[in-house]
Amino acid sequence: MSRSRSALRNAEPSLWAGKLGGRLLEIRTERGLSLAAVAEATGISTSFLSLLEKGRTDVSLGRLLPLLKFYGLDAADVLTLEETHDETVVRAGEEPFLVSVGKGMELFLAAPDRHRPFAPMIGVWQPGARMPEWSTHPGEEFLYLLEGQLCIEFRGADPVVLNPGDAIFFSSQRAHRLATLGDTPTRVLIVTTERLPL
Repeated sequence: MSRSRSALRNAEPSLWAGKLGGRLLEIRTERGLSLAAVAEATGISTSFLSLLEKGRTDVSLGRLLPLLKFYGLDAADVLTLEETHDETVVRAGEEPFLVSVGKGMELFLAAPDRHRPFAPMIGVWQPGARMPEWSTHPGEEFLYLLEGQLCIEFRGADPVVLNPGDAIFFSSQRAHRLATLGDTPTRVLIVTTERLPL
């Protein structure tokens, strides 16, 4: 059973970290690689990799992507969320945790599993949170702001500010990053048309 948002905030590390860490350990050992070899190839310290594989720490998107690239995998190969083929209802507060895209920026699935033709997510972000890196990936992206205030930056263009009820649609191939504005938490519905590069 997936944890709720409130349960995840009160747990350190998350249930997701344990599942991810176990899968990463399995992949590394299957390939006969040492922690030192993976650390050298990815620029991630051996101590952090060890904690991650033991499920003792969560990992940000910025650290997960180099690992996936090194192993030649995508998120579906390492994240094993429970599948519910018949159930299509996700109750409020029970969305499965997906990933952190930055400090204070958690993404939750707004669907029972990740095997869908599009990816609906809920972003729950704290005041002052900002993606540390530009994001680019295939597909299209739709955002609808539920609460708070959100700034969407596009490389080489003026930023766009969304207020509750505002929506934006753009190509995910445009370099973009998100940041919260104001002093209240932000909640945003995000739908991408391509499998997530997480």
